Amino acid sequence: MTTLSKKSKLIYATAFVLRLAIFSFPSVTNTLAQRVELSTPVTSFKRLTEGVFLYSSNVPPYDGGVFHQSPLLLCLFSFVMTLPSFTIPLLFSTVDLLIAYALSTITQLKQQRDKSIKKLQVERDITPILPSTVAALYLFNPLTILSCVSRSTLLFTNLSIVLALLSALKGKSKPAMFWIALASYLSFYPTMLLPALLLNVYSVGSFAGWISVLFGFSRFFSGSWDFLNSTYGTIIFVTDLTPNVGMFWYFFIEIFDQFRSFFMVVFQFHTFIFTAPICIKLRNQPIFAITVLCGVMAIFKSYPSASDASLYLALVPIHDELFKLDCRYGFLISNLFLYASGLAPIFWHLWIYAGSGNANFFYAITLVYNLGQILLLTDIVYAFLRRQFDVENPNAIGKPVLHK
Repeated sequence: MTTLSKKSKLIYATAFVLRLAIFSFPSVTNTLAQRVELSTPVTSFKRLTEGVFLYSSNVPPYDGGVFHQSPLLLCLFSFVMTLPSFTIPLLFSTVDLLIAYALSTITQLKQQRDKSIKKLQVERDITPILPSTVAALYLFNPLTILSCVSRSTLLFTNLSIVLALLSALKGKSKPAMFWIALASYLSFYPTMLLPALLLNVYSVGSFAGWISVLFGFSRFFSGSWDFLNSTYGTIIFVTDLTPNVGMFWYFFIEIFDQFRSFFMVVFQFHTFIFTAPICIKLRNQPIFAITVLCGVMAIFKSYPSASDASLYLALVPIHDELFKLDCRYGFLISNLFLYASGLAPIFWHLWIYAGSGNANFFYAITLVYNLGQILLLTDIVYAFLRRQFDVENPNAIGKPVLHK
């Protein structure tokens, strides 16, 4: 690990103090914890608190259809909640800082790798983004701050993902497989990142071993296999239709029951189908492959939240060479994110509290939000492929490419 500069220490310290300052207002944190944009049935801190209460009262936490999080988190917070109240703000703030530090280290490793590959002539005069800047972009992203203060347990999944990527870049196969196994155990969808990690390290057996250990511990702690249906069953079959910023909930509220199974398979298959072509096409760029897959996961998973977008948006600046040359829709994408961020709380209030709107209002703005993510994803993929083509064909720089 590298030594932090004074500038980096100031960034981390400021971000840490900012989070603790917001945590000092319980009314704010409690309100944010209930926002559907920040918390979902499978990441809600409020539901986690209910699960801990049920467990401590010797009531099976997975029997009531309310608690949908893993036994590992239940075990962790059963202990944490016995500590002084300031422990939880410290824990979530520290996790955010660890994610930022891992992102800055990933940036350094990527830039070291890029020194040995061919570049465009114009790029040789451009200074690459500073690792501390990547950390700052994550730590001071409003979505990141809100996710942390809302105590979304997805932060633990995000930490596991970046640590898996960091370990893979360092060539440490067993730690990489442990962290991606932990992320998959916590949230299911990170399993789609495994093929991209295997582009760097080859250890499928280690992944299976860690998953088995995590499930074995969960069975021992919970006393039964009931958690499987309450956690992964809920994620896969979308049994809880609480609104969120994704595209599943409204569709499955409206659909006829006889068609539910068919469309469930289609929706879930659609999320995972991107993995193979992305890993094949980007096999020489595993960091970018994981960035794209995190974007796909943030858009198409069954219970997405702002925390998913915060990780994806933190990985994008690592590929700063793309933004300096080939990205086309930055202004439009920025406006879509701002538009959705401003109107989502308003439309939710009109629907739930004012009674002057309906579910269509809120769902429409979530579609705008996801449109912004899709445009960003397609834009950076286009920029990557265009840059790759220009590197191999210098005479074609600036010229349109026609496919026959």
